[in-house]
Amino acid sequence: MFGVSGKGYDTSTSIFSPEGRIFAAEYAKKAVEQGATTLGVQVKEGVILLAEKKLQPLQEPDSIEKIAKVDDHIGVSTSGFMADARQLIQEARVKAQSYWLTYEEPIPGEALAEHICNVKVTRLSLDMRQGGRPYGVAMLIASVDHDGTPRLFVTDPVATYRGYLAAVIGRGSDIAGEYLQKNYKRTKKMDSAIHLALAALREASDSELDSENVEIATIPVKTHKFEKLSNEEIAEILAEETSKNK
Repeated sequence: MFGVSGKGYDTSTSIFSPEGRIFAAEYAKKAVEQGATTLGVQVKEGVILLAEKKLQPLQEPDSIEKIAKVDDHIGVSTSGFMADARQLIQEARVKAQSYWLTYEEPIPGEALAEHICNVKVTRLSLDMRQGGRPYGVAMLIASVDHDGTPRLFVTDPVATYRGYLAAVIGRGSDIAGEYLQKNYKRTKKMDSAIHLALAALREASDSELDSENVEIATIPVKTHKFEKLSNEEIAEILAEETSKNK
């Protein structure tokens, strides 16, 4: 029944292989690696989220949402199975509201990241026969907390989270991540951070970027307000890049 290849050990999230691996969790990570590229960049002026949408022929672009508002000061972007992502986004919104009712202040980004990981580890600890398949989704959580501090966190399918200055999830994470490592500076302005993220995405993408297959959201420190850019605003930013490169 059990073998080195993983056969038998991948029938449950509660079984470790002889090498100490949980294959079901690794499969969930693979699902994220196949997802569309999503980036987050934190600078002193705020945080931005940027995501690529993979569209099928004749598909309505607005029917796909990769970046979602959780509360006025916090937003998330996901890569992986969209059905799992929708469920976790709903969990995040409920937690944000309950945190406000309990403490009378906006939920910090790290508290939300911890909650999402608690939800994931609960699912991970269940046997598959009880519906315990791991969530096949990673999530970027961007916020400007009540003290004016911009924050960016990444949660992965195995229920861990870490804070980042800049991060990439999805199929282009290696290439786009390498670009960010070479070019990121925390002192960049918000506009420059958007252009940096677009340049990193362009390095990793095999498609031409336009206002229909790119989503961008910002949370400036000045306003503490999550704002999703319109198609017209994204088209203007892409046009600026094109003119600069000529």
